[in-house]
Amino acid sequence: MRKLLSLSLLLVLIGGWACTEEIETPIIVATEDVLFVGGSNVRLSGRLITNREVAATDHGFLIAETEAFTSPITISLGTKDSPGRFIGETSGLKIDQQYWVKAFSEVEGQQLFGEVITIRTLTPQLDEFFPTFSKAGEIMTIQGRNLSEDTRVFFGNQEAQILSNQFESRLTVRIPPASGSTLVPVRIQIQEDIVEFSQPFEYQAGRFTLVGQFPESVRIYNTVSFTNQAGFHVGLGNIRLSSSYSKIQRFDPSTLSWSEVNFPGNPRSFAFASPGYLGGGAVELGFNSFEFDRSFWKINGSTFERLADLPFQGREQLALEINGELFVMGGIDPGANDIWKYSPTTKSWSRVGNAPFFLHNGTPHFVYQNKGYVVNTSGELYEFNPQSISWTFKSVYPGSLGDGYGMAAVDGNKAWIGLYRRIQEIFELDLNTFSWKAKNSFEGFPRSINLGSFVYQGEIYILRGPEISVTGELPLELFKFDPNGL
Repeated sequence: MRKLLSLSLLLVLIGGWACTEEIETPIIVATEDVLFVGGSNVRLSGRLITNREVAATDHGFLIAETEAFTSPITISLGTKDSPGRFIGETSGLKIDQQYWVKAFSEVEGQQLFGEVITIRTLTPQLDEFFPTFSKAGEIMTIQGRNLSEDTRVFFGNQEAQILSNQFESRLTVRIPPASGSTLVPVRIQIQEDIVEFSQPFEYQAGRFTLVGQFPESVRIYNTVSFTNQAGFHVGLGNIRLSSSYSKIQRFDPSTLSWSEVNFPGNPRSFAFASPGYLGGGAVELGFNSFEFDRSFWKINGSTFERLADLPFQGREQLALEINGELFVMGGIDPGANDIWKYSPTTKSWSRVGNAPFFLHNGTPHFVYQNKGYVVNTSGELYEFNPQSISWTFKSVYPGSLGDGYGMAAVDGNKAWIGLYRRIQEIFELDLNTFSWKAKNSFEGFPRSINLGSFVYQGEIYILRGPEISVTGELPLELFKFDPNGL
């Protein structure tokens, strides 16, 4: 309509010029069009109309919150040396506010005004943000509409740094440090108006805390570890560049104390263990030469009862105790992919099949709801059914496998897997959906290996020590990992 009005006036003037060039028409100012309205920005066009050359000492627009134009905002565009269209814009307006607008020009000492029109600034609207899960310091993109230049972004109570605002519809922000919670709302504040996404943002979490050291100043390798109602046990194996380590040490997480328990069997390395059984392994006689031990023990808390010897031998076999039965499988010796089952009812062993891939004690494994789970050396997570002796693919580990020998711990319907040799990543596995979530990486000595782990009151304890090739008086250290710690 406003464009038609301007065009009509222009035609009238042209018609007048056609009749006589002697007649000078009035100078008209038209408030022509609203080119853009945002949350706090507006862009307008006007037109100075006449049939002769004139010079405006000033021109522009007046914007006010009242029809009487009380205390208006002036968009001054300065001098104008000829008739024609002009465009002005301003920012800093109130969101969701009605304004009255008119164009003006100052010509030959007179202030001329165009017709009055009304506009209403827009309210901010949110569409999405991504990523929805990340860690502090990373970059997030927020998409929406009418996100004006005075927009502020909050993660909970923490304000984020806005790096860019593109077209009032795309914000790039730096995620601020977390404060108190892993799940926080993302809020946008523009002036006094606050809008919030329905979906919260989740901080990547996980905090490692050093809680102690191994009770002896030795570094042991090729150990055995197990956890039961008596505590966390680790021992046997061999001392770095020395003899066998014949002891087993017990850690009580309620008192953070260590104590030695008596193991009546022979010293050995590469043995297998579960909460209730220990056996196998070997003593290294020389390069690639071993004397295997077939003794087999029932574990009762921190005491040991010898049972009949094993019908097999092996090193670094994987042990899963499922629904009262023991399954021993794999190993690092050639052809060691057998699966053996021990029945405590009959006190007998039976060979029940073969593992479909290479397995050993250093492949992460755990038991959940009477089934076994293993991350094989290709990073594939498989579920082992002890009834049918079958394997079902479930997922793929998303991190780096490093040089192997990762750890796994389970609590409730979550498992934590990672810390492969020379890799400090750890991931959380949801055992309902079999989806993975990254946790904060371990920040201790990078060239470390895992000697055992257990779960206590929702936190994971991991005993780690330097690789055998690392020189120096470096201790074995026990860390506590809080999956939800910030």
